[in-house]
Amino acid sequence: MKKNLLLTLLLIASLSLFSQSITKIDYFNWSNPNTFNTSPGPSIKGYGFYSDSLSQANDGKIFYEFNNEYYCIESWADYYYWFTKAYKNMFEEPQLYEYYYWVNDDYGMASYIASNKYLGKYYPSSIQVNLKGLTTEDNRLNSNKYIPENENKINELNNQILTKKVEKNNPDIDKKNTNPYVFKKEQFRKTKLDNSVQKTETPKATKSPSTNQSTKKETHK
Repeated sequence: MKKNLLLTLLLIASLSLFSQSITKIDYFNWSNPNTFNTSPGPSIKGYGFYSDSLSQANDGKIFYEFNNEYYCIESWADYYYWFTKAYKNMFEEPQLYEYYYWVNDDYGMASYIASNKYLGKYYPSSIQVNLKGLTTEDNRLNSNKYIPENENKINELNNQILTKKVEKNNPDIDKKNTNPYVFKKEQFRKTKLDNSVQKTETPKATKSPSTNQSTKKETHK
């Protein structure tokens, strides 16, 4: 009886999440904490054993866990970085998102998630994204077609997530006796940028419309 009641409450919570109006955001707010906080929350979460204690020690910030590493979720950029780690089997070339993330390229991150490189039929979020210069075919987050707004679509999303979840490196690890590692975003970006100087190739970044500049060739008559 209690089990049925719990399942009912979880279903109601899921349905109420997607009964909210879909929020449309601009790509340049992908890393904006205020945009994330005022958007309907993601349906797929990743709380770990230390999430509550880390939240209490960091002014109520959200922490999701993967492989005993805790990620502070302050924006859609942070959320989808964690998501591409925990569910990388649902993406083609997830290292591209990591690249856009460490160079802090909002257009690159948003356009990657909105593209067909995300293999899921539905998204774990109920947001649409304005991406200038991209057609609806290239921006799947331009409509609510891929947003699971009813029970059947929510169940289908959950089934996709269960079959695509990445196995952890140490599934039997006792988290109660292990100090959690907190992912430090700024340190990560600095290290990556320092290391990139020594690399000859990096993934090609997607430029936002505001930074695209046309190059004119001189012609001689």
